[in-house]
Parts: sequence; C-alpha cells; structure tokens
Amino acid sequence: MLPHMQPEPPLEFYKRRIQELQDGVEKVSARTRSLRAILIFLALIGGVIFLAAIGHGWKYGWFAALVIPAGAFVIEKISRGRREVMKLVVLRDYYERGVARLGLDWNALDSGTEFQDANHLYAPDLDLFGRASLFQILCSARTQAGRETLARWMKEPAGPEEVLARREAIAELLPRQDLREKIAAAGKLHFSNCDTQTFRTWVTERASQQPFPRWLPFAGVLLVLALFVPPVLYGTGNLALKQMWQGVVAVLAIEGVFALFFRERVRFILQSVGPLSVEIPLLCELLSLIEAEHFSSPKLVQLANRLKSDGPAASREMRNLSRLISLLKERDNEFFTYPSFCLLWGTQLSAAIDRWHRRRGIRMTEWLAVLGEFETLVSLSTYAKEHPSDALPELVEVGPLFEARALGHPLIDEKVCVRNDVRLGEDLRFLIVSGSNMSGKSTFLRAIGTNVVLAQLGVPVRSAQLRLSPLTVGAAIRISDSLAEGRSHFFAEMDRLRRLIELAGKGPLLFVADEIMIGTNSHDRRIAAEWVVRALAQRNAIGLVTTHDLALTEIALNGLPGANAYFEDSGESGELRFDYKLRPGVLSHSNALNIAHILGIDAAATDDGTAPGAEFIVPSGNE
Repeated sequence: MLPHMQPEPPLEFYKRRIQELQDGVEKVSARTRSLRAILIFLALIGGVIFLAAIGHGWKYGWFAALVIPAGAFVIEKISRGRREVMKLVVLRDYYERGVARLGLDWNALDSGTEFQDANHLYAPDLDLFGRASLFQILCSARTQAGRETLARWMKEPAGPEEVLARREAIAELLPRQDLREKIAAAGKLHFSNCDTQTFRTWVTERASQQPFPRWLPFAGVLLVLALFVPPVLYGTGNLALKQMWQGVVAVLAIEGVFALFFRERVRFILQSVGPLSVEIPLLCELLSLIEAEHFSSPKLVQLANRLKSDGPAASREMRNLSRLISLLKERDNEFFTYPSFCLLWGTQLSAAIDRWHRRRGIRMTEWLAVLGEFETLVSLSTYAKEHPSDALPELVEVGPLFEARALGHPLIDEKVCVRNDVRLGEDLRFLIVSGSNMSGKSTFLRAIGTNVVLAQLGVPVRSAQLRLSPLTVGAAIRISDSLAEGRSHFFAEMDRLRRLIELAGKGPLLFVADEIMIGTNSHDRRIAAEWVVRALAQRNAIGLVTTHDLALTEIALNGLPGANAYFEDSGESGELRFDYKLRPGVLSHSNALNIAHILGIDAAATDDGTAPGAEFIVPSGNE
C-alpha cells in the first residue's frame, strides 16, 4: 500500500475530528448570534408598528401579520442552532475522551471503581478497575448497563465459541464510526447515565405492589363523563342552575372518594417514575439505533432479534411508557393541577403505567441486558480501532498453552513498552523468574494476565503473536493484610494460593504469583513454594512465579517441568539501570554494594584492612 493510502492513525483522526467539531460549534454559534440580531431587529420593527398603530389607527396593524411569523421562524432557527451546538459539543467531548484513552490520561477517564472486588482471583492484581486500569482504556459506554456488562465480561472468562462470536461482532462494528457517533450523541444526557439499577428497582418494587383493579379505567371514564352530564342538562333546559351545581358537587365528591381509595398506590407510582422520566429518553433512542441497523454477524443479529421478540419493538414500548409518564407529570403544571383532579388524571394514568408494567416490566430487564451487551461490543470495537498494531490471538483447543512473541503491557505507552517472548505449555509448565525490585517482574506477570483477559474479551492483544488455549486466570500479585479482619499478609497469601490450587483442579489455569511466600523464612519458603508449584503443575496449570530469593530457583531443577528466567539490573556508584528484558537462566550477579551506596552506607575499613561492619553516612543537603 502506498504511504498516502495508509489508514489515518486513530490519534490523528480524533484530533482532526475535534478540530472539525470545534469549527462547527463556532460556525453555528456565529449563525445563532446573527439570528439573535435579526430577532432584535424584528422586535424593533414590531415596536414601530405598534406605535404607528397607536398614533395613526390600527390600519397599519396588518404589518404585524408579517413580523410575528418571521419572528417565530427565527426563534425556531435559534432553538435548532442551540440543539446543534449541544450535539457538536457532546461529540467533541466523545473524541476528547478518545484522545485521553490513547494518551493514557487517567484523570479524564471512567475508572469503574465501583466494580472493584478485593476477593476476585485476578481483577485487583491485574489492575482491571480503578485509576490507571484496563477498564479506563476499554470503556466508552454511554449507559450503566454497558459499563456493568463490560465489567462482568472482564471478570468472567468466556469460552472459545463466545470469544469467536464477539470477534465477528467487533469486526462488523469496527468500521462503523458513524454508529459510534450516533450513540455518543444520543439523548440529552451525558456520559454514564441510564442507570440500570433504577429500572431494576422499579420492576421489582412494582411487582410487589397490589395491582390496580381491571374495572378502574371504565369506572374512571364513567365518573369523568358523569361530571359533564349536569352542565349538558342545564344547557338543554332540563335542569335548573342550582340543580346543576348540586349534580356537579355530587359527582366531584364521588370522584374524591374514588381517588382517595387508590391514593397510596398513585403516590407510589408518582415517586417511582420520577427517575425513569429522566433516563427513558436516552434508552429509547439507543434502542431505536439498534433496531434500525441491519447486522450480519450472528451475535449482533441475535441481540437485535431479542429486542423484537414477543410483541412490538422495544423502543416503541419504551416510548409508550415515556408518553404515559410525561402525561402523568403534567399534574405538576400549575395551570392544569385543578382540572387534573376533576379528570382523575393521576389515578387513570397511574393505572395505565401499572398495566404497562404488568405486561412489559419483565421484558425491560431483557432490553437493558441487550443494550448492555451491544454497548460493550461497541466499546470493544472502539478499543480495537484505537490499537490497529495489536494482533488478534490464535485460539487453540489443545492445552494448556500460552505462547507469545513480543508481548507487552497494554497499559504502558506503546512507544516505550519493552516486549518479551514467553512460552508455557505441556512440556514447560512454569517459570521461576528472579530479579531485583523495579526490574520488571511484576509488570511482566500483569502483562501476561491482562493479555489473557483481552484475548477472552475478543479484542486484539499487545503482542506481535499470541497462541493460547482456553485458560482461567489466577493471580497472587497484590496481596494485602487486613487489620480490621485480623488477617496477616502471609495468611492472605496462603488463602489465595489455596484457591488457585483448588481452581487448577477444575480446569486449565494460568497462574501468576509475585514474590511467593515472602512472609516466611527462607528455609520454609523454599520448601513451601515447591509444594505450591508442584501442586499446580500436577493439576494441569501453567504459570510464573517471581522471587528475590535465588534459593527458589532450585525448584526448576528438581525434575519438575519448569525453567528459570530472570530480569537483569546493572549500574554502579549508586545507579541502577534496567532493560526489562527477560533472559533464560538464573541471575548471576549481586548489586548489594550498589544498593548500599544508594542507601548512603559505606563499608568501614579497620586497621588491618578488613570490613567487619558498616556505618550509616548521612548525606548533606546538597548530596
């Protein structure tokens, strides 16, 4: 392909769209300012016409017939321009978040902190949620349903068939930047609205309430019609004025008793639909977007069909509910409050909303689930679009297997990310990785686990090539003690390792453990660590263990299907340098003296030239 035909890099495309949208905002804003000036001019003309009419008679009033429609037309144009500016600003914000994802600007991105689970087997260890997390560069969802679904997929590994189905869907959505823009600009709400829990709560709470009786609509209509009977009879001369008022008061009294009987249920409906009235418009528009599309990949076709099964389309049903809620809230209009009482407005519409809930409430949760999956697939397609140099992994059936070439961490800038090769399988079940602090051991473990999570989501991975079998990830990297629970670090680590061994017995496991058994003495650590590694290797697991303790490197030499590898550090005179490259074998040199120099410690030589001890040297303020 010729250089000028190369696809535009995502970052450059985002920046170009931001500038285009900003230019659009300025252009529409300038046009709106001009329209406001025209409106002021029309208002002045109207004032002149009014003064002329006062001074010279109303024969000039017909000019108002020209000014008033022109003013109404300009006002509509101004309103339309305001809506257009709002849409352009929302799209500009959408692309700015894309720039933030590519630039790893963590403060500008959705952290998904509420999805953190300290007891999960790998989510805290692999930085799936929180600041500087995988969720932040994956999630571009508009709704809470999309955010929840993405978090669930990240924490629950999918099988090969589901992964392939997601891949097909992502591949179909990949070129659909127009669809992503429509989703970003949908509704009037900004990022992360349309809370799924609001709808779930409404469905479950309404199900627990006593339904309105079926005869209520008919009785309500009859009472409202009865209210007009006395005035009609009075108008036809069949009732005296006093009798008419007596009849009206009697019907109103009956209506009052009728409304009072259902007051508690009506009040509950009014309170429960408040949050829905804010979030339903966005939900309707997003559902309409899905229904309007014609998909070819099986997963997307299935999602679209779930919105149309068992009756009318989901967006149509949701619009009906939105219309009922809007009508119900008209009671709050000060000009309609008292007439609404006479028309039994609140009771009738509350009963209609209750009937809608009884018929369609359960389906609402299904529609939200579909929307969540669809938005998650759109988010994943956005991630794939933003990382065109990443490779799709090859899924193999025979395992366990994890074989990567030029593997890197997806949360590190591609320009500075150091990549390594690694292979684990039937013949090589584990690696004992040694090296000093900051040499890259923990990051390497997280790179492996995080790329497995990406592979099982169905998106490209940060690797030139990756082959892997179905694997469950288990990690023991970020283990913490708990003073409140009376749990030490050692006990917490033992509990996590026990869970990994149990999990390995249920299916192929990829384990990553950092500084294993650090909470015990070197002798016990060496023995216990071998027990753990042996137990995992015998249970169809593959993985890596890192350590500072070179005694643990002997584990790979005891006839087990493992090997040693290390990360090297170098430097002198208080400098430590790291190249973050994985090498086969065992670390063969020590940096103890260099570390001592960093700490400001020198060997104190004695008269006979020996160095029996060391003294702390406190550096001066300039050193």
